[in-house]
Amino acid sequence: MKLFLQSILFLLCLTACSASSDNDLISNDPGSISSQDYAIQSYISAHGLEMKRDANGLYYKIIEGGDSTRIMTLNSIPTLIYTRSNLKDSLLDASFGSTDFDGRQLKDHIAGWQIGLRKIGKGGTIFMIIPSRLGFGDVAVGNIIPANTVLVCTVQLVDFK
Repeated sequence: MKLFLQSILFLLCLTACSASSDNDLISNDPGSISSQDYAIQSYISAHGLEMKRDANGLYYKIIEGGDSTRIMTLNSIPTLIYTRSNLKDSLLDASFGSTDFDGRQLKDHIAGWQIGLRKIGKGGTIFMIIPSRLGFGDVAVGNIIPANTVLVCTVQLVDFK
């Protein structure tokens, strides 16, 4: 309820602060930062979640911290178990077991995973809501992930090299 009231207050402040229609903070563009942030906050509120937001705009909750002495770098090759959904809770894809994405380094994954997976150690699990700018942006991934999709991910860091 508190988050709902904060969201309403936030919207009222945005409306009062907007200078012109050309500089609207809330956009109808599904890829805009403000419209995605509002959609993410609405999702969090509707699902009764408690999440942190980092400076990059990644929303996350550490489910299991894992081994805090074993933290990845961008050059690490993670082995993960993951699910990826959208804000409508439709499953987009999942690993259905552990995968290292054919030896892909963390720096070659989406920015949201680069940021989030370095918040946990080996064996940890993180729940993330990733705005499209930290995901695949305005590029569709085949027929699986449309452009400007906010990703809702649960990722377990099984291991890394």
